[in-house]
Amino acid sequence: MIETAQKGGLGALDLVLFSASLLLTFLVGGYYAYKARRDDSVANYYFGNRKIPPIPLALSMAVSYISGLTMIGLPTETYMFGMVNMWYTVGSIIPSIIVCVYLIPLYYRLQLSTIYEILFMGTTVYVPALALGAVTPISIHLAIILTSVICTIYTVCGGLKTVVWTDTLQSGIMFFGALAFMIKATLVVGGFDEIAAALERGGRNNIFDFNLDPKARQAAVSIFIGMNNAVLYVMACSQPNVQRLMSCKSIKDARVATMVSCIPKVLITLLSFGCGAVAYAYYEHCDPLSSGQISKPDQLLPFMAVDIFNSIPGLAGLFVAALYSGTLSTVSSGINSASAMILEDFILPIKPSLSEKSQLFVSKITGLVFGVLVIVVAYLCTFSSNTIVALLFIVRGTICGSILGAYVLGMIFPWCTNLGVLVGQFIGAAFTCWIAVGGLVYGRDPATDGVLPVLTDGCGNTNFTNQNIWNATQHSTTSYIVQSTTTTSVEHETEYFGLYGITFLYYSSIGSIITIIVGLLVSVITGANDPRKSNPDVFVPILDNKCFPESLRHFFRFGVPPPKTGCGKDEVNYETDDVGEEVGIKLQQTNHPESNHFSDETKPLNVDI
Repeated sequence: MIETAQKGGLGALDLVLFSASLLLTFLVGGYYAYKARRDDSVANYYFGNRKIPPIPLALSMAVSYISGLTMIGLPTETYMFGMVNMWYTVGSIIPSIIVCVYLIPLYYRLQLSTIYEILFMGTTVYVPALALGAVTPISIHLAIILTSVICTIYTVCGGLKTVVWTDTLQSGIMFFGALAFMIKATLVVGGFDEIAAALERGGRNNIFDFNLDPKARQAAVSIFIGMNNAVLYVMACSQPNVQRLMSCKSIKDARVATMVSCIPKVLITLLSFGCGAVAYAYYEHCDPLSSGQISKPDQLLPFMAVDIFNSIPGLAGLFVAALYSGTLSTVSSGINSASAMILEDFILPIKPSLSEKSQLFVSKITGLVFGVLVIVVAYLCTFSSNTIVALLFIVRGTICGSILGAYVLGMIFPWCTNLGVLVGQFIGAAFTCWIAVGGLVYGRDPATDGVLPVLTDGCGNTNFTNQNIWNATQHSTTSYIVQSTTTTSVEHETEYFGLYGITFLYYSSIGSIITIIVGLLVSVITGANDPRKSNPDVFVPILDNKCFPESLRHFFRFGVPPPKTGCGKDEVNYETDDVGEEVGIKLQQTNHPESNHFSDETKPLNVDI
């Protein structure tokens, strides 16, 4: 579509708008920190006193899920591997339904709070650092520090309310920034017909690629399975999402927030794929990576934004701000949630009498520490040669699949023992780590990567060498195929170990399945628990709706007794609709002289399962 890509950076107005978006985010955080100065309670800091409205909470959940990884990573995947990546779009629907039906009632029964997200936050910060490195004189390392410091300051000062309302602001910046890019780029390349024609010529119209080979880097089946498993972990087991669900006043509000969050998730994800498609049409005859104009694939979109918005000052800055907004929302959520985990799971069990003021001080200090850790992890990401989407799935898949498996064992299989869960989770995590590290160290067959060819015949006098060509893996020299007038290909004689070639999209699913199977086997061998003696409050039957026959519902309880209507001081009353689904829950703490000083709304969460 173009002969050469113009090299340049953000103009003065672009930098002003970009800086203004960061300042506005910072001011919103400062405003809510100021408002909360008279309510210095831990419950307000971490859960907004459980009074946050579902709609802004839904937007916060959405942008934390999306992040810069979606807005930069998915367009790059589409540019390199084609429209088969559209299957990522459906990844949030099924997990949202599962969470609404099974897990939200469980969380509200238990008032649950836990988990960690540092590795994910680090990879998230790395993404906008790449963007700034492509369009400004700012180095990647300086951009990492800038992003982490901004997130840490306004999160530590303001707590969850700050995070939610800044996320609401950032959701608008993300949507309109991506929309502006999509509209302008489509007009530049000549419309949707030209985009479709370019995708067809480049072999990227492959949305119905149902390749079942587990070694194929991406196909419809592997993306669908991998994405649903990964998103289910994020929505069901990750601390930021669980903390948001527990910030609602009722199960009904939590369910509304969960399902409404799917709308911006799908819209912004679709926009990201559209941006990747139009980027290929724009650079069809002059790939900027092969010609040495960018150094990493994930710098493609911000580099293009500067190019196409060259005649409209300010819009490139808006687009880069949209990329940054996704990262700020995700990292701020993670820092707030990780500090909550440290307080509830490590500090309070040791010092349960810690005063409210001391708890808040400890929370802010741990938030600062986590901010530093985020910088370290993001810096380590700069040494990776993978695309950011691959890096994310590798990091999360090796750890989170076994965690999801442990949750399933604890909730659905009442005969599973503690030893079974521990052994299952250890083996599940160890196995996925083994194949992931093996794939990184020994490499995988480049023939299974599926990187589609790019052209450089329209680059004019732009000089480039093979050193400019990015390798999809560290041990693959032709994964990124450059075509000038002929196709370059090299024969490979290297033999690759089969398990190391499994696509990273399956890592999380493999970890979950192994954890469940091993956990059940170890439980049976060592002496399974008696379901009749299980705690019904932590059990989640697969089928428990009154629209199903009583005999079927009884079978799927596996002998576990019905849930109790009360439990000591905290009596749990359920409001049900006409089909028996739980739509509300209310905790009523009776007044006893020995009761602690926390009210229902301010009592901190400290429940382990």
